Amino acid sequence: MRTLLVLFWAFLVAKAQEVRSSIDEELLIPNETESAGSADETCFAEDSSFGLDSGNSTSSDKEEYMGGEYDNEALQKPVFFEKQDAIRYPFAEQLTLKPLPRNYMVASFQFQMESNNLTVGQSESDFDAYRHYTVFPKAISPILEYTNTRQLHLRFTHGLWDSESWGQLPHKGSKSGGNGVELWAVIEADSKEVAFRHWVSLANSLSGLFCSSINFIDSERTTYPVSSFQPLGENSLPVFNATNGLFLIRAALANEPICTENLAPFLKLLPTRGKSGISSLLDGHKVFDSNWHSMSLDVETICDGNDCKYHMEELVEMVFNVPNTLARAEKPIPKPAKESDLMCDESKPHDNFECFPLPQSKKIKFRLSELFGKKVLGSSLISESPSQICADVSENWKAYIDVDKMLFATDDNCFSVKENKQHDLYLESEDTTQVAPLESVPLYVSRSLTGYGQDSGGLRTVFKNPGNESVNAIYFEALPWYMRIYLSSLKIESADGLEIEDVVRGTYYLPAIDRERPTHLEYNLSIPANTTFALSYQFDKALLKYAEYPPDANHGFEIESAVVTVLQPIRYEMRTATLLLSLSTPDFSMPYNVIILTSTVMGLAFGTLFNLMVKRLVSIEEADRQASLRPGLKGKVARMLKSFSLKRKGVDEAKKQQ
Repeated sequence: MRTLLVLFWAFLVAKAQEVRSSIDEELLIPNETESAGSADETCFAEDSSFGLDSGNSTSSDKEEYMGGEYDNEALQKPVFFEKQDAIRYPFAEQLTLKPLPRNYMVASFQFQMESNNLTVGQSESDFDAYRHYTVFPKAISPILEYTNTRQLHLRFTHGLWDSESWGQLPHKGSKSGGNGVELWAVIEADSKEVAFRHWVSLANSLSGLFCSSINFIDSERTTYPVSSFQPLGENSLPVFNATNGLFLIRAALANEPICTENLAPFLKLLPTRGKSGISSLLDGHKVFDSNWHSMSLDVETICDGNDCKYHMEELVEMVFNVPNTLARAEKPIPKPAKESDLMCDESKPHDNFECFPLPQSKKIKFRLSELFGKKVLGSSLISESPSQICADVSENWKAYIDVDKMLFATDDNCFSVKENKQHDLYLESEDTTQVAPLESVPLYVSRSLTGYGQDSGGLRTVFKNPGNESVNAIYFEALPWYMRIYLSSLKIESADGLEIEDVVRGTYYLPAIDRERPTHLEYNLSIPANTTFALSYQFDKALLKYAEYPPDANHGFEIESAVVTVLQPIRYEMRTATLLLSLSTPDFSMPYNVIILTSTVMGLAFGTLFNLMVKRLVSIEEADRQASLRPGLKGKVARMLKSFSLKRKGVDEAKKQQ
């Protein structure tokens, strides 16, 4: 038995050596190996223990050695191993910081990556299907292929963007969504029913991937936009099967909570996993402590003939108040300021208990590490281009990159992070009110609910064009089925005497079906220059079933944002604020009150009936007689107590008679 074990162990060792040698041969293939040195260094064995001389080798010797023709002379000659260029992948990342008025600042983390060419129609079970996984995340591709998704857009947004003070949204609003979660995609299918099944599967898959409630998307929240959310780009979306068509599907979850459980999956999609590059700055406490934050994911299928690939863009953007962020970093636990630290307006009465503070200083200087709590941990060593850190500032701002306690500056305030060292950005300004020019918003839109009853209400949307030229826009609105709108009640309010025909050039209206689909409404608007008007209509509130109310029904029902897409004079997208609709709710405590009252009555009735059934009614005399007949010690004690009580009773009566 021991001999067999020794032979078996020797066989395993031999096989392991074979596998190792085969792997080593594969790793020696040119253009697929990577040395440990820098890209412009050549590695040789000049200082090794073999004592090779660097000046006695020729190119022919190298070719002879690499070609496999070994002889004694060749083995005795020095050999040089030239380092191959490091493998680079289609991945780029950039961090842009832009100061805003009132000491606010917007930070935009942008990541772009591409997959290798993939074969159209190739099954995931094939071995070659895994070869396009380089920097492109492995979790996304199977979902897209299984659901036939050609374009995917996902938004996680929370907070309020102050358009009047901060100007246009980043990327002209194309990468932002309404408060909550917003999802739309282009799916290839042969029918609308098949496309919807793929849509539900896509929502369920993304729900598990991003740890969110996207799986609650169903037919009651799903719409098929006609004019809004149209795919943009020079390349048209591919159709892998000529008999199929493309379906644009969209849904949203209003005011869906966003937390670190959603940020962590975003970081895991990156090849750096948030461990190096600019993604190392992203921390849930910093991101979600901001006044406004947005996370977006866009995946597009790009084809050139039969060669297709996925292009993915991932963004994390936030707006924070710089002085408040620095103060929280300095004092995590707020404490009252000392009297000596107070900066009071001496022109007004002040003492130890009362102080009128001076306006905030216009001077400011800070580092990137003070805002995010850490420095940039090196660069992305696998990308084709180095990581970029840019500061979009005016001339009165100074921006420097800090590397090894040395400051460097550039003309365009953009810095390339190439070395694998810690980098920090230093910003300084003498006047924070002077910021880079802000682009004005072409259109302002606000929406609100009207009415106060429990059975009906109204919806009012105000449009304001501050520019000197007319604006063409598309207004998209998806309302839940329990808001039964009356499109015939649509009216316009304008101080300029505008009529509905002057503003609304086209309407798409798809009424809701109870518990099956929402109301789908799209307006093609033409808004004259320097005008303000309001569109309003009425609706009825439907009654819901008992099980259809959410856990906190008295809080109200969230109504998703309306989407406004400006077509002219520029391309711009914006969302209105979400709404909170109050519906008539039943008295949820009544069932519990009924249950308690019924249980009490049933308990009393059961106790009475149970006593009547198991107990026998006897008179007091019979009970005493039966007790006197009890044998044993217990009976004697009972008779003694009874006789004692009778004697005591007789004595008491005699005393009373005397």
